[in-house]
Amino acid sequence: PVFREVLSSLNAGIQILLLDGEGDQITDGMVVAPLLKILHYDTGIEARDSLTLRNRFIETKRIIESVVNTNNVDDTEKERISHFGDVIPPAFLERNEVIWRGRVKQVALECSHDVPLAAQRLAETVALDFWGVESIKYNENGEIDLTNAKETKSPIVQDIFNNLIAIKSKPNWESIQPQTEDDAGGDRKSRYFHPRDRNGKVLRTRYTTDRVQEALSDYVETCERAQKEVEKVLTRLSWELVDNGHLPSIMQSSHLNLILSTAAHHAASANMKGWSTAVIEDDSTCAGHFEGVWPYWMDQSESIPNSFDLNGLFLLTAPNMSGKSTLMRTTAAAALLINCGLCAPLKVGSRIRRFDSIFVRGASADVPTEDKSAFGAEMGDVAALLRSCGDRSLVFVDEIGRGTSPKDGTCLAAAILERMAVSGMSGMFATHLHGILNIPYDPLAQARLRKKRMAIQDDGHGHLSWTYKLEDGVCTNSLALLTAAKFGLDPSILQRAEELSEYWNTDTIEENRLHLDENSPDVSMNAAIEILLSVVGKGVCVPIPPSYMPPPSLEGSSCVYILQIGKKFYVGETDSLSQRLSQHRSKGKDWSSLSAVAIQIEEGKSHARNIESLVIRSLAKDGFDMLSVTDGTSIRASSRHGT
Repeated sequence: PVFREVLSSLNAGIQILLLDGEGDQITDGMVVAPLLKILHYDTGIEARDSLTLRNRFIETKRIIESVVNTNNVDDTEKERISHFGDVIPPAFLERNEVIWRGRVKQVALECSHDVPLAAQRLAETVALDFWGVESIKYNENGEIDLTNAKETKSPIVQDIFNNLIAIKSKPNWESIQPQTEDDAGGDRKSRYFHPRDRNGKVLRTRYTTDRVQEALSDYVETCERAQKEVEKVLTRLSWELVDNGHLPSIMQSSHLNLILSTAAHHAASANMKGWSTAVIEDDSTCAGHFEGVWPYWMDQSESIPNSFDLNGLFLLTAPNMSGKSTLMRTTAAAALLINCGLCAPLKVGSRIRRFDSIFVRGASADVPTEDKSAFGAEMGDVAALLRSCGDRSLVFVDEIGRGTSPKDGTCLAAAILERMAVSGMSGMFATHLHGILNIPYDPLAQARLRKKRMAIQDDGHGHLSWTYKLEDGVCTNSLALLTAAKFGLDPSILQRAEELSEYWNTDTIEENRLHLDENSPDVSMNAAIEILLSVVGKGVCVPIPPSYMPPPSLEGSSCVYILQIGKKFYVGETDSLSQRLSQHRSKGKDWSSLSAVAIQIEEGKSHARNIESLVIRSLAKDGFDMLSVTDGTSIRASSRHGT
């Protein structure tokens, strides 16, 4: 099969080299000349001209065809696998002959093998001893006639592991046949016995005869000799091709087929997807005009195309999930495909500059095996970018500086962007560090920067939607909370984030304005805890975050607890805190995310009720928005400290 594939490759190569000519007239035109250049680059073997190369292909083909069988009718007739009808299972004969039959021409063999005679002898012996025919006769199809056989269906089983055929049991007609003519009148010994496997072990469930076993051994050995002879001829052919310098022709023909078939498959796929070619410009100062470019992994009908002139370095700002990273990958892939001379997911009318390098830097993770954090890996990539890219490079950098503080990240990103712009690089630089927009850049960098954003559509009722379209301008709202809500983040987290946004400064959160204790969710809860402790006079308040269960130590004892539901508060008492919290959290959306603190009242339930009422009145008096104010209207007769 290998040599036939080589012949197929050579035949195709011969026809390919005729693509620019009529008949046998060879010219290196619009198809063949570029193919030869790619072939030279791909194989490292120079092809002087198509005529010389074609003649070399023809000579190599002639040598192989002088030995290898190319399905010539006469040779095919001679090389058919032995067949004797149902006498011997065809699978057995095929297993022994298919590996060498039809591989080489008869004229290439040094001596004719005796497989047909050995196979015929085996078939006749099997017909006599296993089928029970009385005499060998052939029908008009050249098959042994089994009309008068004592067996009506095949008694033969094939053992593929030991490469033998046998029968499962002695035939019922065997007892009436003498073993030989000489012992017909005396004691007869059965001629059927158990054969042995390839390891010499007796096969107790199989039977054969001496003459079947002898004919079988002769047939198998003859097939093995024929196989070795064919292998010897093909090995000699291989060395002839090597010694006479025909391997380069074989390599060139196979690579020529590969190049052209790849191009053909790409063209068919591009035509189906609606991809187009673009004009490649060598002397343009603009990186290119991209007309209707869309993501290569999406169907054209399901995507939003973008058209733009990439004339400088885009500083791209946009909300989360608005398509800026997708646009960058799409543009990079389109530029790469066009620079390779292939079709790309864009429309007719595009013009792309020829680049010496295309660099894409996206999100990264840490590399523990190289002792690199995510930020370290990011900086290493940026260093490589600045070393290797210049004014003929197309670069795409996505969200540099995320792995450090906002201030340091902004300053680093701005310095990197400035260096890229001054170096003359073209491409896109996407960021959520909006402080980068107000940096006093070098005039050379400022002249090459183009501020772009992904457009957002507002329906006039406060509902925002992403358009995935590129436009001029800047975006200083990443809409992170909207994206987080879209992906199912807990509403209480989103609400708290909205509250904290009021304290956000361009550099940090002003901790002196928050006065947050690390164990408390809100300043108001801190004040409530102080009031609770002042009323009880002793003990420890235990914080219970949202969705947490109370500690087991509080179960079965009287407790007073404070709940914070949004900006409102609730005070209660219970002997089963976990059950009571579960009841509160099941009341609705705001209640499900409540925060709680609890304190154990050792004096018992009655005293806990008095504490509950005192705490409610104290909180209400200090201006807390209470949900349980009615519980404090009747205070039991006891002092504030329960004495």
